[in-house]
Amino acid sequence: MVNAGGDLQAALNSAQPGDEIVLANGATFTGNFTLPVKTGSATILVRSATVPVSAGTRMTPSAASNLAKIVTASSDAAIKTNGASSNWRFVALDVSHKQGAAFNYGIVVLGRGDEKSLSVLPHNIVLDRMYIHGSTTDGNSRCVAFNGIALAVIDSHLGECHSKGSDAQGVGGWNGPGPFLIENNRIEASGQGVMFGGADPWITNVSPSDITIRRNYIYKPMSWGNGVWTVKAAFELKHGKRVLFEGNVIENHWADAQVGFAILLQTLADNNRSWAWTTVQDIMIRNNLIKNSTSGANILARVAYNGGNLPTNPTSRVVLLNNVFENVGRDPVKGNSGIAFQLLNDLVDVSLVNNTVTLSGNASQAVMFDGKPTIRTTIVNNVFPGTSYGIFGSGKGMGTAALTFYAPGAVVVGNVIPSQTANVYPAGNFFPSSTSSVVFTSPGSDFSLVSSSPFYTSLLGRVGIATSLLNGQINGVR
Repeated sequence: MVNAGGDLQAALNSAQPGDEIVLANGATFTGNFTLPVKTGSATILVRSATVPVSAGTRMTPSAASNLAKIVTASSDAAIKTNGASSNWRFVALDVSHKQGAAFNYGIVVLGRGDEKSLSVLPHNIVLDRMYIHGSTTDGNSRCVAFNGIALAVIDSHLGECHSKGSDAQGVGGWNGPGPFLIENNRIEASGQGVMFGGADPWITNVSPSDITIRRNYIYKPMSWGNGVWTVKAAFELKHGKRVLFEGNVIENHWADAQVGFAILLQTLADNNRSWAWTTVQDIMIRNNLIKNSTSGANILARVAYNGGNLPTNPTSRVVLLNNVFENVGRDPVKGNSGIAFQLLNDLVDVSLVNNTVTLSGNASQAVMFDGKPTIRTTIVNNVFPGTSYGIFGSGKGMGTAALTFYAPGAVVVGNVIPSQTANVYPAGNFFPSSTSSVVFTSPGSDFSLVSSSPFYTSLLGRVGIATSLLNGQINGVR
């Protein structure tokens, strides 16, 4: 037992694989604590004396009121790794950035992000039922940094992850191969709730990979609007491979430092170090609820920043399946109209299938195209809201004209596209005169089409979402 006033760093240094370090309830340990490298494969457990919630149950601030506290009062991390620190599990701790302290560059930092070899990356570290949070008044760059191998944050509450004038993530990583697990957390972050990529990896041919992001509540308080903190995306990939984003609820997102897309995928190389292998590919986004956002998902093939080379490999093999975008298409802060989906440049194998987007009133576009033509695009059995321009291509107009130029050979069938004219679109889609003709089973809880709807099925099967699949993933998340 390490009591209040005890030496936590000494306990971390002396612990042997298989040991348990118990911190007294309510005790506060202020400083910057480093996980030393150990030999052996058994896990070292660090926990509060009393764990108030059972395994599989998400920590809350109220449940965390009597946990042991680890506080950083500086720009450095409260908990950080040292080289190949491995086999640690933290359970039921309150880890925070002190009120009134200097800007913090990561509250829990697993991997610095500038390691140049796999052999010095941290690995096999789990954050379990943790309360990790920033100051309510001061900025930080992220609550948790993930740059390593086999890292996880589960059943935790990540709050007050925010910054003014720069990005801030709930969980962010760029310099580790994974796998990464982010499951059953509440994540409040101004920049991105979860982001991989951005900064280029230092390890040649390393891509953040095998990433599972499941059953998280990714939330922005509306009180952060009007420039209080700098807002970007809710979920963003600039570099990532084999990613599953499933059963998450994203709530509240608006235009600020970006134009307001809750989900942003873009292959982006920051400089000339990693452009040859940077990519976003093999991404499955399914059975999620995205609620109260200016726009839905923006998928961009490739970008070079800071004078770097354009990435070799464009964003490819992306599927958005059976998602509900509720009240998406209008900015919840300023009221400007938004876009359901935006597809930019030479994307490869992007599929939008069985998604439903709802909005009272009109959005700007259902699908917006720009840049170079996409390759093998599929837009099937989606329900779109009323929009001013429907499926639109920059400089090419609406419907078939846009698709012929920006998505040659695309499969576009079974979509409900209100307020548009059928004769300018491919055959096999539905064009109700207004959204009032699109009747859902129980708006607010079940956005499947009623079985009597004339749009219920298309040549390629059921139109819109399958509620049982969606609810099976998001029940209890929000």
